Amino acid sequence: MANLLDSVKEYITPELISMAAKSLDESEGGVNKAILGLAPTILAGILNKNGDSNAMGNIFNMLSKFDSGVLGQLGNLVGQGNLAHNDPKDEAGHFLGTLFGSKVPAITNAVSAYSGVKSSSTSSLLGLVGPLVMGLLSKRINTGGLNVSGLMSLLNGEKSSILGALPTGLGSVLGLSVPGANASAATSTSSSGDRGWLWPLLLLVGLGAGIMYYMKNCSSKPVEKPVAETKAPMAEPTPVAEAPKAKVELTAGTQEYDMQAYIMSADSIDKNKWFNFPEIQFDVNKSTIKPESEAKLNSVLAILKAYPAVKVKIGGYTDSDGDDKKNLKLSGERAKSVTAWLVEKGIAADRLDPEGYGEQHPIAPNDSPENKAKNRRISFSVRAK
Repeated sequence: MANLLDSVKEYITPELISMAAKSLDESEGGVNKAILGLAPTILAGILNKNGDSNAMGNIFNMLSKFDSGVLGQLGNLVGQGNLAHNDPKDEAGHFLGTLFGSKVPAITNAVSAYSGVKSSSTSSLLGLVGPLVMGLLSKRINTGGLNVSGLMSLLNGEKSSILGALPTGLGSVLGLSVPGANASAATSTSSSGDRGWLWPLLLLVGLGAGIMYYMKNCSSKPVEKPVAETKAPMAEPTPVAEAPKAKVELTAGTQEYDMQAYIMSADSIDKNKWFNFPEIQFDVNKSTIKPESEAKLNSVLAILKAYPAVKVKIGGYTDSDGDDKKNLKLSGERAKSVTAWLVEKGIAADRLDPEGYGEQHPIAPNDSPENKAKNRRISFSVRAK
């Protein structure tokens, strides 16, 4: 039986790729690359839950109940197509939310950068690849009589090929160690170690030359009486500015607490890392900030004042209700409203970069009022610190 990734390729026919490329207005090569990046990402997400019995039990239940018949109707998932009364896209959305949670935007952005397609196109392709992977696993579970441990054995047996197929950078987004990542460092260490004998020899040669030079100059030159000279007092060294300390008292476990911890850390800037604030809300179909949003805004304001080198991208998002173009415009206006609020409070405008993303990059499936509320949010991405 073919491994899982080869099975994915069998279902991704040229006709399906062409259909998706036309629907999304993308190149066929880019769509193919995005699909082949998303499939191992989903499988790696399941691998990452190994050891969490509750999560794996939930994942197994979703997969075992999923209708693998979707594999014969993948063309209906391209664009706006649904299947029967149960939409596989919604089931896949719930499944992916269980796997990745708030990491979904970072994942879609990373796959977009890898494949060259728009982030919105990658999000749409998740509606195709999610059901495809779920259908394949459902088929393996039900035809092979697998239980949870059997599923994990299947995935662990293909772990090296799955991790090897991940797009660059996604291993770190998922918190996985990808084989081969330290190969160059190991090679460099090995090479320098092979020449380790050379340094003591060079040191001895240099030391000998220095002694000979010193003896020659001491024996050939008369000793002169030193002349007293007046020296200016040595200037005090300029103190080196310390890295900013934790200046803002925040509640552990909140988005703002995590945001400050990231700013204070030695981690390099990751443009795919976002901090989501669904508590920042607006009047219906308007960009007017609701008064109850100011508690979170004040926390962000305090962080920006405490760390004046920090610059942020401000993302505005909506749920999936309504017209896509109107949602995109509204989300941009809301991001600008937050920017204006922060500027009014004293933050320089050149530290803030607002942009609207509409219903792209949901952090929860749009299947309930509670989940839709999570997707109507403002998010911050640190771009300088």
